[in-house]
Amino acid sequence: MTRAARLAVALLLARPAAAAPSSIRNPGVLVHLTTRPWFTLDPAQSFDAVSFILTGNVYEPLIAIKSLHDVDSYIPFLASAVPTRKNGLLSADGLEYRFPIRKGVHFHEGQELTPEDVRYSILRFMLQDPAGGPSSLLLKPILGIYTTRSNKGALAVDFRQAAEAVRVDEDAVIVHLKRPSAHFLKIIASLPIIVSKPWCVAHGEWDGGERTWRSLNGRPAASSYLNDHANGTGAFRVETLSPDKEAALARFEGYWRKPAALSRVLLRVVPNKALRLWMLENGDADSSYLEDQDFAEAREIPDVSIVDYPAHTSLGESLFFTFETAKGSEYAGSQQLDGAGVPLDFFRDKDVREGFAHALDYDGYLRRGMGMRGKRAPGPFPDAFLEGQSGPIPDYSLEKAGQCFRRAYGGQLWEKGFTLTLAYNPSVASRRVIAELLRAALEKINPKFNLRIKTLPGADFYAALERHELPLFISSYYADYPDPQSMAFGLLHSSGYYPQAQRYYNAKLDHLIEQAETEQNASKRRSLYLQISRLAEEDMPQIHTFNPTRFRAARSWVVDRDAAQDVANLNLNNFPYFYVLSKP
Repeated sequence: MTRAARLAVALLLARPAAAAPSSIRNPGVLVHLTTRPWFTLDPAQSFDAVSFILTGNVYEPLIAIKSLHDVDSYIPFLASAVPTRKNGLLSADGLEYRFPIRKGVHFHEGQELTPEDVRYSILRFMLQDPAGGPSSLLLKPILGIYTTRSNKGALAVDFRQAAEAVRVDEDAVIVHLKRPSAHFLKIIASLPIIVSKPWCVAHGEWDGGERTWRSLNGRPAASSYLNDHANGTGAFRVETLSPDKEAALARFEGYWRKPAALSRVLLRVVPNKALRLWMLENGDADSSYLEDQDFAEAREIPDVSIVDYPAHTSLGESLFFTFETAKGSEYAGSQQLDGAGVPLDFFRDKDVREGFAHALDYDGYLRRGMGMRGKRAPGPFPDAFLEGQSGPIPDYSLEKAGQCFRRAYGGQLWEKGFTLTLAYNPSVASRRVIAELLRAALEKINPKFNLRIKTLPGADFYAALERHELPLFISSYYADYPDPQSMAFGLLHSSGYYPQAQRYYNAKLDHLIEQAETEQNASKRRSLYLQISRLAEEDMPQIHTFNPTRFRAARSWVVDRDAAQDVANLNLNNFPYFYVLSKP
């Protein structure tokens, strides 16, 4: 257990007593504010924060991480036991996991959970494999591949192989891995993906068979019935949806555990920070997403509890370089080194990347963007995942930046200058601070350096970066599961989400990450991740800024009944798990 984890638990358990019931608005109903809408309700496509908050509270995983302070231990959930060698549910070679499925669990629409539902859900998660989606989380350990498609887009997976690897045996589901995995159970514990097969089929979804699975593969989220309909086993069911405004969840009275204390949850979209703070202050909201820079203001609101929460799985905001921008991209200007644009492979030049790295005022961002609440990122892994990283962290130096830019393109860049657009999604306000600091510094270094700034709505932003149209963009990253492999793959492996968007490939990094994927010895794994961290900082495909110190802001009448519980990696990502909350 890391020092950060111990501190998080201590502070979470130290919440003040609830307010007197007479002062409480809307008893039993929790209003939680977020900055942007959800993208989908499909648990097989839900990998952005707001969508995951919804699906993680509606759907459930087979097992759960025991608690925030014990992320290497598990408890049964929709499976009635956690596979181990000791109980015989994990084979001696570490390849076969047997998950006995809990009896007496019902979906919101009334269907009883069966082993076939679980098998169907796992296959559906893998074989749907949307572009840039999370399917590789299970494809890699189970089938040994990162994607179901070849480089040219042709299907490259054998359905029968997948069906043999995930099968039903009486009251259990057996999952056979391609190779042993040190973190497979962490992945399973972080995936609330179990759906009802009969319900899905009745609404036009894949029937689970070999003849029809191709129609499932690679399709966009919007084409699925599950995109805006839900039927999980969780403590809350989707009641109503008002796109771009509010999702209303109602307590599921037939829940297999004790029903939730809250009767309803209203997830409201409020982009404006001042409005979110005002709603907290006057009691129109019970809790809200706020940024690090909002800490001082939130702390001053009467009857609002602030819980400091050192982030475990958030890397914070990072600057991403695209190594080969798509032809015709408006964000690259003229697409030539002529002062009116940049070449499409502009950031393949390491001198350019280093120049941008030295041009960012990190201390200025900490003050203006984060309210002095964060620790300089030592590499691509948060400290909670990997302590002792010692990569070459770039410092803010206009002199060093200038030297790098003078070397780039044999001196032509310095002479001709450039025009380039930096893009980001404004759902995180501090990204604007990074953009403005970088633009100001580049102008100081050379008046011919012209950085334009463009904000894009969430869906447009991700669509543009997946089309490789953004030569330079700001984004953040949350781990899919609490293990350094999640960061290593998602940020640095050529098959990971961001490297695919960046068109970044480093053969040595790929090799080290694949070694770490199957390494069982903890000391050797740590050594591999330290090597990965050093190599990544040297190669600089991204510039990491600060690991944030998150906090939670809620009216004092909101109480955590079990603050350390972490189902589906929600609490560990500082996302609300509504089942453990109560409001008199």
